[in-house]
Amino acid sequence: MLKPTYINPYGFALSAVCLTVSFPIFADTDINVLNNLEVKRQDISVPLANDFYEGADIEQYWYSEKLDGIRAFWNGEQLFTRTGKPIIAPEWFTQGLPKEKLDGELWAGRGHFSQVQRTVLDQKPDEDDWKNIQYMAFDLVESGTYDQRYQHLQRIVSRSNNQYLALVKQSPIDSTAFLYQNLQSVETKMGEGIMLRKIKSHYQGGRTDDLLKLKSFQDDEATVIGYKPGKGKNLNRTGSLYVEWKDGKRFYIGSGLTNELRNTPPALGEKVTFRFNGYTRSGLPRFARFIHVRSESL
Repeated sequence: MLKPTYINPYGFALSAVCLTVSFPIFADTDINVLNNLEVKRQDISVPLANDFYEGADIEQYWYSEKLDGIRAFWNGEQLFTRTGKPIIAPEWFTQGLPKEKLDGELWAGRGHFSQVQRTVLDQKPDEDDWKNIQYMAFDLVESGTYDQRYQHLQRIVSRSNNQYLALVKQSPIDSTAFLYQNLQSVETKMGEGIMLRKIKSHYQGGRTDDLLKLKSFQDDEATVIGYKPGKGKNLNRTGSLYVEWKDGKRFYIGSGLTNELRNTPPALGEKVTFRFNGYTRSGLPRFARFIHVRSESL
């Protein structure tokens, strides 16, 4: 069997051995210092959505817009990503946040995920960039059903004097047609989709049908393992990313790459988020298009 070779835009080959040793190695415990306090990575388990399916009893759910930001867990003292990595936010951003544990999204508006990712994962917070971000709370980590938690969350947000804390509005669903009409409205405004939360569900971590996501497209992540040289106007630049998906499936992603990314593509081993519409007969994503680099810290 031939050893796999990875081609980069600079015209020389990298062996699989080179690829392996070029990866940085991180310690399991990531310790940051904030206001003279050591903040360690925490074990956090948040609810994760399954895809919406036909036949779901929509009368048991409320819906809200799916925000294209970074999931953030507030433990009453510190913000963390959903993987438990501390988020180093300016003190004025978190000042006045409640002592209760919140689940929400750091968001800068539709289409600004890259800006949020760059800002939130910066170990030295940029004061100006953080002013463009809000913490959009959609759940409260406590006992009780979701409708009970949401009522309590409404009171918490309304009493807060933190201008960067906001509530994600939840609304009942009249019908499946109503749901898809709202999906179309959200996507027309460049929103990502819709989230559905089961009203009588309790807060629990992991994949669950208590939380569903509805989009007219699908998205997933793949690992960059090589590059395809460009042609024509992209001569001497990256034409496509060669990626490895689940079950070892490999394919190229060229659509969605900006000129900047073609000049300086994501590094080998980085994960990228891509969007697609269904599958080919061989089970590969159809019409795959690049969205953004996905940080391992998330």
